[in-house]
Amino acid sequence: MLPVKATHALTFTIFQDNSIVSWCLLSQKVVKVKAWVARLGYDDFMSKLLDGKVAVVTGAGRGIGQATAELYAKHGAKIVIADIDDGPAGETLELVKAAGSDGVVVAGNICKREDCDNIIKAGMDLGGGSIDILANIAGITRDAVIHKMTEDEWDFVINVNLKGTYNMIQASVPAMRDAGKNEGSEAKSRSIINVSSTSGVKGNAGQINYASAKAGINGMTRTVAKEWARFNVRCNSIAPGFIETRLTSGPSDDPKLGVPDQQMQMIQMLYSQTGLQRPEGMGKPIDIANLALFFGSDLSSYVSGQVLVAAGAMIDTY
Repeated sequence: MLPVKATHALTFTIFQDNSIVSWCLLSQKVVKVKAWVARLGYDDFMSKLLDGKVAVVTGAGRGIGQATAELYAKHGAKIVIADIDDGPAGETLELVKAAGSDGVVVAGNICKREDCDNIIKAGMDLGGGSIDILANIAGITRDAVIHKMTEDEWDFVINVNLKGTYNMIQASVPAMRDAGKNEGSEAKSRSIINVSSTSGVKGNAGQINYASAKAGINGMTRTVAKEWARFNVRCNSIAPGFIETRLTSGPSDDPKLGVPDQQMQMIQMLYSQTGLQRPEGMGKPIDIANLALFFGSDLSSYVSGQVLVAAGAMIDTY
């Protein structure tokens, strides 16, 4: 191979193979560069970022969780599909299989430690004693201003979002922390991905319980990142803005799901402050799943303790 340095501070290498055609600027001329990148498996690498990995995804029956499970499967991971509702989880399993991978459904409530242990055990069975990725995506809202919020509304949201995330990480100790410790200096890279919210970054009126839980997740993320780094376990958080899920949709038949009309108007008003406006409306679950893929893959092997805001340049978020 022949290294070539261009006059415009562009350095590249010409390889003696015809696998891929690239274009580079050299002395104000476009020259064709034959690269052997494809022979090295670059295309396969980029399409199978999680090949051979086992991922546990909570809240995988719908929305961001389902999109993440399906995307992970497309990139070669086997999936533990964890959700409190086994019906939607079964639908996700079909998507995982259609993507060319395999997985198992584990119905469970992340507020219950025993259920979390069962979810992780399923991952360890699938992964031969350990897991590679834990994506804590399950979450819920019960919105009210602080002077009208009930104790039950506070406790429920804190338990699902904050304690549920804590339960899953603590349950993963033998599958992630201890596995890395036992592997010693050869410990492979493992990743925990938590889902926070812009509410946990900057607060949000009417969401004192949700904002508190999500802010707690950010603190938990940074703490676990520091505690488990020596075992090659990374921990990062994604803080979405307004994403189109059942938590941001209009009223539904289930009074515990959807958003009341008055609050929906506020969501639309806040979404109007998003810089990256789209004709189809607010962000989609795949927008967050793509970030979960980055954090779950070795592309982020030197990234830990971060809270990544994904809010379409929403005003007053950064």
